[in-house]
Amino acid sequence: MRFPWRGYVNQLTHAADLRHRVDDEFVERVADELIRQRFFTLPVADYHWAATAALGSGERIAGEQDDEDATRDFLARLVRELDDRGPWPEPPYSTSGAGEWAALRDAPVVARVPLTDRQIEASLSRVFAEAGDVRVLILRLRTGQQLALRASHPFTEPGVDLVTHGDPVSTVAAFVELTGIEAEA
Repeated sequence: MRFPWRGYVNQLTHAADLRHRVDDEFVERVADELIRQRFFTLPVADYHWAATAALGSGERIAGEQDDEDATRDFLARLVRELDDRGPWPEPPYSTSGAGEWAALRDAPVVARVPLTDRQIEASLSRVFAEAGDVRVLILRLRTGQQLALRASHPFTEPGVDLVTHGDPVSTVAAFVELTGIEAEA
């Protein structure tokens, strides 16, 4: 039987050595990463729900090499840590699917990012999607602005266009502030 929480729990426990109980510092680091949403790219609430559902399921949670009690202990402490840190802040940016490209395809180029798309992917922990003859990464900034990063040349060549229908100056400024990636207007 498949459990809807399993994939989330696998992500949470993937980098942990759960053959024995983990320390508080590790639990706090995982909570930090969930809230920052850099490596765990889905909403914190999804992971919180999954950990809570797994703990209440009565099913085995631990991976083959992991200790069940240590895994349950880690998830229970993580849930408590997240509860203590609530309400969680909105992440600096989120991604939209490539289906949003149609709405941005005709938007003007307002800046150029002097990196390759692979460097941007590594920095944002998000991936570009194929959209016809270009690769795009659609972002919605915490400010509400939507933009697309458009790469139309080989992966190894720097220079990715930033396009938006929004105000160019404020969108570029928010992009730089919220992603930490420089853009040239």
